[in-house]
Amino acid sequence: MAAAGKASAQKEHQRAHIGLIYPISTNGTKAPQISNSVSLHALSGVSGGEKGAAVSGLATIIRGPQKGAAVSGLMNLVEGEVQGADIAGLLNTAGGTVKGVQIAGLSNTARSVKGAQVAGLANIAAGAASFQVAGLSNTSRHSNFQLSGLVNVTGTGNGQLSGLVNIARKVTGIQMAGLVNIAEESEYPIGFLNLIKKGEKSLGLTLDESGNAIVAFRSGSSRTYGILGLGNNVLMPEARHAAEVGLGMHIPLGRVVRFNLEISNITNTNFYSTAYYKAAFRGLVGVQLGKYLELVAGPSFNYVNYLAGYEPYVAYSLFEVYGAYSVNTFYVGGVAGIHFKL
Repeated sequence: MAAAGKASAQKEHQRAHIGLIYPISTNGTKAPQISNSVSLHALSGVSGGEKGAAVSGLATIIRGPQKGAAVSGLMNLVEGEVQGADIAGLLNTAGGTVKGVQIAGLSNTARSVKGAQVAGLANIAAGAASFQVAGLSNTSRHSNFQLSGLVNVTGTGNGQLSGLVNIARKVTGIQMAGLVNIAEESEYPIGFLNLIKKGEKSLGLTLDESGNAIVAFRSGSSRTYGILGLGNNVLMPEARHAAEVGLGMHIPLGRVVRFNLEISNITNTNFYSTAYYKAAFRGLVGVQLGKYLELVAGPSFNYVNYLAGYEPYVAYSLFEVYGAYSVNTFYVGGVAGIHFKL
């Protein structure tokens, strides 16, 4: 009895399925109950499964598993598992696990992905996803790597790279964003703002050789961090307003001493006519005083660009390069300050 029931549950299989649009095809109205090796439809095709290639001008609808490739001008809708590739101009959706690749001009969705999702707009995996690349956003419960133009969202991940925002519960690798990383735990957050629950945050005051006194928020992990700051220049009244963004890395040297490598960009301006742009590489020794204070000091290697005719940024330099409208200055300086851990 069990063997008879199993046999009756098996779908009929055809080598080829050709048609215009369901049910105008060689399988007719029985198409949803029949699997095929090859399906070709001018507009839209429906089948109970595919074990080779399915090509449609507009849409391919598979009410079962798919093995091989499904290529459609608009969308591929697969109710079962996918083993192979789904390629569509707009949308791919799989009710089961995708063991292969989904490529769509707009969006991909799947229960889970053991392969890759590539979309012009968004990728969504209800469970795990090995690799997601999207022009706008990626979403999954777990991911090995996510790459997007705007936002990545995952529960646990090994790596995230986004043009604007990354959101996760835990990231064990690099989490890089154009603006902000948000996570409970993140080993290597790289962004100007990092809101890591189990991370490190500090508010600090630094003073450099050119007179920039800046209050900056440093946020990240015990390994990497971002810098956002505002302040004033006490030596340049013609461009006294200062703003800073940067990235840094902590290198432990002992229980209370560490080395902080920082890449910083500072703009000095009066908001009307004068502006100086400074890029600096800094090596700062940090000494922790108790649980909440850290004293930092060290040299900096600086490049400054400003319009010709402005006052020199500093009174000394290693060398200067004069352009038609601007001056480029290279010099060695220093920074000292104090950080209050939050």
